[in-house]
Amino acid sequence: MNIVWISFYPLVPNDHPSPWITTLAKEIVQSGHELTIFTLSSKISKVKKIDSGSGYEIIVIPYRGGLIQLLTFFKSRINALTNFINGYGKKIDIIHVHGTEHQFASSLENLSYQRPYISLCKKELSAKFSKYYLFWSLSSIYEKMEIRESKYFFCRTDWDRSFVKKLNGKAEVFECWEVLRPEFYNHKHGFNGKDIIFMGGDNPLKALDHCLQVFNELVKGKDIKLHIVGLADNISIRKMISAMNLNNITQNNMVLHGNLDAEGICKIYEDCFCLYHPSLIDNSPNSVCEAQVAGLPVIATNVGGLPSLIENGHTGILVSKNDLEEHLIALEKLYTDDDLKRDLSINAMKIAKERHHKGTIVKRTINVYQKLAQQSHV
Repeated sequence: MNIVWISFYPLVPNDHPSPWITTLAKEIVQSGHELTIFTLSSKISKVKKIDSGSGYEIIVIPYRGGLIQLLTFFKSRINALTNFINGYGKKIDIIHVHGTEHQFASSLENLSYQRPYISLCKKELSAKFSKYYLFWSLSSIYEKMEIRESKYFFCRTDWDRSFVKKLNGKAEVFECWEVLRPEFYNHKHGFNGKDIIFMGGDNPLKALDHCLQVFNELVKGKDIKLHIVGLADNISIRKMISAMNLNNITQNNMVLHGNLDAEGICKIYEDCFCLYHPSLIDNSPNSVCEAQVAGLPVIATNVGGLPSLIENGHTGILVSKNDLEEHLIALEKLYTDDDLKRDLSINAMKIAKERHHKGTIVKRTINVYQKLAQQSHV
């Protein structure tokens, strides 16, 4: 098959690593199929083609971003992709749209070229933060429209499945999890660490402010470090710490790592007793899935799709959103209870390795592609 993905793709080192994209892409190509990834960038003026080095090609399509994008109600990006696909001129058997955040599916409306496409619903966008309010409000309009008008979906959790079905009762939903990076499957957790790892940088949805408040209480009288992975500005974080009077957090017990590859994350795991994930909303965050596969215990908020990943007390610990006292109690308990650490690790690792089994996921994905491609030719 000739497969096209429309997806975000990491084009520069500071972009999101998108391991669910790059890892699965390699497996699709190794299965004997042709794959091309269409992505968009407002930082270029001409179409750019990139050889991934893994058997698939990335085509970067320019569009006018910033204020122009907003003033055109995202039409600058939508039309750029529509025009490119109309002029692509190459036979495509299946188009897979990854995500509902970037109006990718809207670019496929009213095209003379018709093929089935799949919207992978990853999360419901929130509009609670002023920095993103305008963009997220406008994005949510497109997101709901795309879900109502699309036929086929890959979903992972009960949460995103119910979100799709609520908007589109006729949707056909296929379950398919992410293929994770091999380093996490091969990691052997040693249970010697006393630190905490937090993934997500200063993304407000990941609730770094909550993490800092809880850590400020947890660290009292303990030799613990907080490892923050992801893009985060040191000056801004220090201002946040000062504004909240978190006097127990110092340069000695908080480490900013920036974006790390899988090997770098696993190295930090060795120093940690848990991944702390106080997210305000999430579907199936890779950080949680990766930690479970690697055997690092997880404490996470009971929101979105996380209950599909974590059985409370068996494969991890779920805590209530915004209940910082409950978060602290859970962290204190796990910090001191070695048996609990090992039980959560063993149980989560067994289930997560089955859930994210590479062979199963690739086979299921290809089977869905073939089914829909055949339907389009009937």
